[in-house]
Amino acid sequence: MFDNNADTAATSLSRQPQLPFGTRVQVTNVANGRSLVVRINDRGTFVQTPQEPKCLDLTDGAFSRLGGSLNPDAGHIVVTQTVLG
Repeated sequence: MFDNNADTAATSLSRQPQLPFGTRVQVTNVANGRSLVVRINDRGTFVQTPQEPKCLDLTDGAFSRLGGSLNPDAGHIVVTQTVLG
């Protein structure tokens, strides 16, 4: 069952190498330094672009805890990602 408040994320289908399900990734919001660890539990259908080379689709809860605004016009934040395993 999907929990939109969990610390989970989908990884871009175009990401190479692909992150396996269960992989833990430390995600840090570059603008405010907030950080949390998410677990990969899905694949996104979004396409990699030069502006978003390693896109993660965070749950609303994880996105909000990182300081993102759930306003549809401001639904992206720049983060650093560290794969923990």
